[in-house]
Amino acid sequence: KVSVLMPVYNGELYATSALQSILDQSFQDFELVIVNDGSTDRTQSCIEAFRSEKISVIANTENLGVIASLNKGIKQCRGKYIARMDADDIARHDRLATQVTFLEEHTTIDIVGTQILIIDEQGAPVRRKRHATDHLGIKVTSLFYCPVFHPTVMARREVLQDNPYNERFLHAEDYELWSRLLQQGVHHFANINQPLLNYRIHANAVSLKQ
Repeated sequence: KVSVLMPVYNGELYATSALQSILDQSFQDFELVIVNDGSTDRTQSCIEAFRSEKISVIANTENLGVIASLNKGIKQCRGKYIARMDADDIARHDRLATQVTFLEEHTTIDIVGTQILIIDEQGAPVRRKRHATDHLGIKVTSLFYCPVFHPTVMARREVLQDNPYNERFLHAEDYELWSRLLQQGVHHFANINQPLLNYRIHANAVSLKQ
């Protein structure tokens, strides 16, 4: 039912926690597609330690960057839905179940995100952050900032496969994609009004863009 897509580059510090949070989901009808983007640390060992049949790994022989890795991974996803996940975040136990239920019940929604709890390097809560929940609110706020937290997204597979990320928008690939889809006026968005992801901020992370 769900393909969880997680790109990772030199993520040995937090990848184990991120992977465990997905494998421990209450909803278990998923595959976990990991794109190891040429990591030079112990990332691959962290992945192999799980020995789960749910995990499939795409190993880039060199570092291609997150956008190319996402597009590469999306092509391999087989689920009805594709859920994004980053290698330094933690998914709440019922994240997948809640988003699948939402998309099954709201057939006109193609992309659904959630609110987030920001955590620090040690996993301690820092603050909550939220976005508009309805399509119109998301469309209006997209004029000013990214209206969906990227690693919380679950989308219908064909939407992402038919609309790849633009590699010219480094660190803003998600904002560009949501803006493009909103401008097309065909696909509808929503954000579930509860935090279903712990978003980690740390020294090596790209700044919180949303």
